Amino acid sequence: MATSFGPKSQLLAPLSEQTASVVLYDENIIQNGQALNNFYNQIDLYIANHKDRIVITHIGDSHIQADYLTQETRILFQKTFGNAGRGYIFPYRMIRSNGPVNLGTQYGGTWESCRSVLLSNDCNFGICGITATTFDSAAYFRIDPNSYVDMNYEFDRVKLFHYQSPHSFDIALRKSDSSVLDYDIQPRGETVSEIYFAEMQDSLWFTFNNQGPQKYFQFFGMSLENGRRGVLYNAIGQNGAFVKSYLRNTYFEEEMKALESDMVVVSLGTNDGYMSEGMFCKACFTENYRELLNRIRRANPDVTILLTTPGDFYIRQRNHNSNIEKMNEAIYELAREFKAGVWDFNKVMGGDYSIKKWKSNGLAQNDLVHFTETGYQLQGRLLYEAIMNGFEKRFD
Repeated sequence: MATSFGPKSQLLAPLSEQTASVVLYDENIIQNGQALNNFYNQIDLYIANHKDRIVITHIGDSHIQADYLTQETRILFQKTFGNAGRGYIFPYRMIRSNGPVNLGTQYGGTWESCRSVLLSNDCNFGICGITATTFDSAAYFRIDPNSYVDMNYEFDRVKLFHYQSPHSFDIALRKSDSSVLDYDIQPRGETVSEIYFAEMQDSLWFTFNNQGPQKYFQFFGMSLENGRRGVLYNAIGQNGAFVKSYLRNTYFEEEMKALESDMVVVSLGTNDGYMSEGMFCKACFTENYRELLNRIRRANPDVTILLTTPGDFYIRQRNHNSNIEKMNEAIYELAREFKAGVWDFNKVMGGDYSIKKWKSNGLAQNDLVHFTETGYQLQGRLLYEAIMNGFEKRFD
């Protein structure tokens, strides 16, 4: 196992001169870094073989849903400490949305989507705020976590997030569209079941049995795990998510608790601040964010929390967003209140107007809000470096 986790680690290839020119490396640190000490202690326990795995849960908006950023961070952590599984996934294709390119998804039958970002949508929501529902007993979906990624994400256990009632379809899990698997499923709450397989799986078909009064299946996502020592890095994102969107997620606390996280990373604010200065309400943003952090702590009172600031972005490609400073002030205030760390990505990328420099270097998209795949990968690498440099500097 590696003993050095900073920028000189063999895991990290040198950045191109062009890419490195947009990053302010002196700012790539965890502010209020002592807030991560409990998480670092968990790493110490893991290295000393007193702990089997490290679990990080990263929640956010479209920057997280696509998984480019979080995939980079996940792989770096897993190549350092070991691979405990793919972690949380949602097959976004089932709701006609973009998803991680590293997750293969097939589905059939009729599926309906419901999203907490849409106030007109009113249904049960799990931790992600996206629900896929079918009333079609012939519906199915298949997931393959080993698509287009240089990691082995086979699994022998699943934490399934789904609404359970007497009217829910019975699940029938298959290796293919014909062979039924040998598995054991145990309910662990209103929306959590744990599934154990007799042997490792590299993909999975979900089908349903319609016997008696069953009428539907309501799905919130799942965590794929392998029971081995290592890191689980859960990426939970929804396009268009506000902080307030997560407050609509009915079963957020139950499912957050089930993930058993050592650290929760929160990357929200872009959509909250995407409006004119006169429309933005800092007090509202702060209060909603405070309630979200309260819910995270209620689910896991001892969890380490790391807040990330939104990067620089423009409104409608024309106007620099003057709300960013107010949001960042609120995030720092809440970090002090909740004894959380802050990764100030806004500073790392260069502050005001830096999104244009990132775009000119092929790292940001034309909308001056989102990043390119390379830009997200750079962010994921920088986040890993900031966290692990903090781990090492405890001994300086």
